[in-house]
Amino acid sequence: MDNDIAVIETQRLPSGLFVAGGGDYHKIWIRDNAYVALAFIEVGRYEEAAKVFSGLCKIIKRYEAVLDQKGYPKGDAHILHPRFTTAGAIVPGAWSNKQHDAVGILLYGMAQILHHDENLLGETERTIAQKLVHYLERCQYWQDEDDGMWEEIPALHSSSLAACIRGIEAMGDYCSYDVIGLSRAKANLERQLPKESQAQPVDMALLSLFWPYGYKRRDIVEEIEKKLLRSRGVIRHLGDLYEATGPEEPEWVMGIPWLGIAHFELGNHAKARAYLAATEKLYTHHNLPEAYLKNSHAVHTPLAWCHALTVVLRTKLA
Repeated sequence: MDNDIAVIETQRLPSGLFVAGGGDYHKIWIRDNAYVALAFIEVGRYEEAAKVFSGLCKIIKRYEAVLDQKGYPKGDAHILHPRFTTAGAIVPGAWSNKQHDAVGILLYGMAQILHHDENLLGETERTIAQKLVHYLERCQYWQDEDDGMWEEIPALHSSSLAACIRGIEAMGDYCSYDVIGLSRAKANLERQLPKESQAQPVDMALLSLFWPYGYKRRDIVEEIEKKLLRSRGVIRHLGDLYEATGPEEPEWVMGIPWLGIAHFELGNHAKARAYLAATEKLYTHHNLPEAYLKNSHAVHTPLAWCHALTVVLRTKLA
């Protein structure tokens, strides 16, 4: 565990936030930082986690005008961007920027901090949290197609619905929210599960339902293991050619510890330990890469998110 945290620390910026990883991942993603912060929470490092969420809110405050707009966001300029430069600026160029799951996990993580110690996040963070809830509601998150965890073709994603549901629920003691909208989101999620979306029914993003969000669907794990599990990782979905150099999908390393966490949450600790043992074989030196492609690992090494999930699995099994 100490090694994984040490690797994560190599990705820390002077601001206290983390770049996603090696290669051209030297940027600040809301999602990746939230997963790192949740790993810190798992090991009891609440103050460090709080600093991550405060840092993200500080960046978002620079673009607060987006959150203050009225009506459904039309066009990229009216959407909260999910990634920034290391200086906290919007990354120029076209990107799949509508990612409701990133907003949901940010809310969820902030709520974990507040429930532990309300003094760790201030009024600025709470104000941003309330505006993020209203932003999701303006987007009609319960039925809105977003670009999802993998930043791809817009669809109604179960992982995004779950993130928004759990994030808004968790912040319920601190933020007002649309009860009817939350009810609609839960109904739509129940109708869509166990599929991630109509286009990609089996998807590694569904593992987020187990952790951090606490859903327990054995059928989801079984389908992922049956259709997406490979020898050195989990492919994100069938036909995924991101970073691929041939017809075979890249094997994402983080899927291995994530499956271990899912099995732990289902009470299958022996299987969780087997996935930790499998994770141990995937390091290159001290680093866990984003993925393996044929016989080599991806340039995005290390991947902070992958190490964060491994910290969580190690902590749970300890």
